[in-house]
Amino acid sequence: STAAFAALLAACSQPQPAESLTRWVDPKIGTGGHGHVFVGANVPFGLVQVGPTSIPQEWDWVSGYHASDSTVIGFSHTHLSGTGIGDLFDVTLMPVVGEVVYARGTEEDPASGLWSYADRTKEVVRPGYYSVPLVRYGVKAEMTATSRVGLHRYTFPAAEDAAVVFDLENGGCWDKATETHLEQLDERTIAGWRYSTGWAKDQRVYFVAEFSKPFAKFETVGEHYGRASFTTTDAEQLLVKVALSPVSLEGARANLAAELPGWDFEAVAAAADAAWNEELSRVKISTPDETAKRIFYTALYHTMVAPSEFCD
Repeated sequence: STAAFAALLAACSQPQPAESLTRWVDPKIGTGGHGHVFVGANVPFGLVQVGPTSIPQEWDWVSGYHASDSTVIGFSHTHLSGTGIGDLFDVTLMPVVGEVVYARGTEEDPASGLWSYADRTKEVVRPGYYSVPLVRYGVKAEMTATSRVGLHRYTFPAAEDAAVVFDLENGGCWDKATETHLEQLDERTIAGWRYSTGWAKDQRVYFVAEFSKPFAKFETVGEHYGRASFTTTDAEQLLVKVALSPVSLEGARANLAAELPGWDFEAVAAAADAAWNEELSRVKISTPDETAKRIFYTALYHTMVAPSEFCD
């Protein structure tokens, strides 16, 4: 009928919502074999690539992640992706409960470090967001990012001895810390730097980390570790923002103020997804083959993990 045709025409003339292309990205593609791809949260070409770092420092682990292994020594703020040599993994945070040994550890000895197995059956990874439960501590770790700031959300069990450990010793593979520094600025803020040598001979990263609630105490452990201690209630969410700068502590503080003044985790994750969607939408493909679509948009996503910004 004429009325039905008019209704159809009106429906077609309405602006249709653009398809979300991030739903076609599978960041786990390339995590096996010799793929060396980064898994974690970032925005296109961002300085921060925050995600899990595993124990092994062999060639297949140069991105810090491999499908065959579920150990986690912490969540580092810089990672390489798709390279044939290892470096970075700067400024690693690990939520823990109880006393731990401050070392990378070995998988053969569960008490040799502060590492935990990750429950990969409950892992969630999508552009701009990463989440995994840490089996050892009963902590759910989530993270998202802006270009220069990583935002962590840790859901702790009830504990009198909960903590977030800063590990400035452990980089990846050919990387070695040459000078590190940690200091408490106030009851919620830590600052420091990590100088290292590796593929990059004199790499310098400065950071400022701010917690969503005051820590009970902050103490340095050895040369390269710091522990911010908390008492947590059941299923308490603790957030921490970590801003990076390759220039200075002042630069890191300015980056934090400019890019992430607030604490809205969901909004930051949504903005990261939108940033990825905008970049991915530069290329539109049409195919009934969903596997081909997933492979294509994942490959396009991987082209925008690096090169990454290294400036304020």
